[in-house]
Amino acid sequence: MQRAVDEEAKLLMDYEYLLEKLYKKVPPKSGTAEYKIPEPQIIRIGSQTVIRNFRDISNALKRDPKLVARYLQRELATAASYEADSGQLILNVKVSRKVVNQFLQLFLKQYVRCPTCNSIDTKLIRTTGRTYILKCEACGAEQPVKPI
Repeated sequence: MQRAVDEEAKLLMDYEYLLEKLYKKVPPKSGTAEYKIPEPQIIRIGSQTVIRNFRDISNALKRDPKLVARYLQRELATAASYEADSGQLILNVKVSRKVVNQFLQLFLKQYVRCPTCNSIDTKLIRTTGRTYILKCEACGAEQPVKPI
């Protein structure tokens, strides 16, 4: 009996054992390294630009497509409409794939990636009024962000 207690005490003092036990309890993060957003599939129809895979892009960003659409409308200073059934975004302006991709990368940096730990495991919480808070699920940090 005393021998079993001594062995358990030794295990509790063993750093490697404790570290391994801790890592088993901590959930894995989605990642902090390079995060790839799907390349926008763009079609130009007259003076309009259609992003065909907009729903996939929004899902990769872990944000509501209407929120991402509102961000692109504001940044491009144009009107847009999101078609929920097809997952397409129609912008009322001619814009290149490169420009759309740059704005999506800015969105990722400002409204998805945690500024403290660089994780993408975050939630965008809207508080009273127009205030948004970026809450990290990995490290618990909260950061106010510009309203969309």
